[in-house]
Order: sequence, then C-alpha cells, then structure tokens
Amino acid sequence: MAMMDELHVSLSPRLSAVRSLAQMVEEFGDANKLPDQQIYMINLALDELITNTVSYGLRGVTRPRIEITLQVGETSLALTMEDNGQPFDPTANPDPDLSSAVDERPVGGLGLHLIKTFADRVNYEYVNGKNRLTLEHDLTPEAR
Repeated sequence: MAMMDELHVSLSPRLSAVRSLAQMVEEFGDANKLPDQQIYMINLALDELITNTVSYGLRGVTRPRIEITLQVGETSLALTMEDNGQPFDPTANPDPDLSSAVDERPVGGLGLHLIKTFADRVNYEYVNGKNRLTLEHDLTPEAR
C-alpha cells in the first residue's frame, strides 16, 4: 500500500460516522507502518472526542461539521479535530479523581484524561468560530 502522509476527513456529526472513520484510520496507519497500538489509541481518542462533540458540543448549531486530520511527520503523528460547536477546551478540564473508589467518583472525565495522558503534546485553540484540538504523538524510528 502506498504511503500517505495526511488523511483529511470531513464528517457529518453522527455517531455512526465513527465506524467508517476507524476503518480509514486503520488503512492510513497500515500505509504508514504505524504500530497497531498507535492506531488503536488514535481510534479510541477519535471515538471519545466525536462522541462528546456530537452529544454535547454541537447542540443548537445550524450546520454542524467535524473535520479530522491525521499527519505523519518524520518524528511524530498529529491528530487534529476541528468542529464548529460551542467553545470547549478539554485541556482546561481538571483531571478526574483516580484515588477514590470507583462508585464514589463523579461520572465522566476519564475518556478525556486517557486522551491527554496518551498524547505527548496536547494543544487547544478556538479560532474563527472553531474548536481545534491537536494531539501529537512521538513516533519511534522503527515506526517510520
């Protein structure tokens, strides 16, 4: 399979879009010889981010859109998600309480925590009416 350095997908904001996107990410990962674990974590992050965006961030938006870009560089993989929903900075969310018993913790926050923990660098900005979240993952030399 030929190498492709970038994958760009424009999604309708439906939860059903996650499955076809996951297949595209797997093909992109295979074409770029990314480790299976990396592909799995990217798909996990996309599932969480898209689910949150569709469920909460795009309510009341007239023409909701989600844009996903994956870029492979020499030493890193960048996942960028843009949407035209309400401003929401996931990097500003406090980390969940992991020390309490599971049944004593408030619901929510674990997915975003996992995403932020997995990424080597996380950047959020709100530009031109869009949320833009970028997750960068360092690649080992053998992954390229």
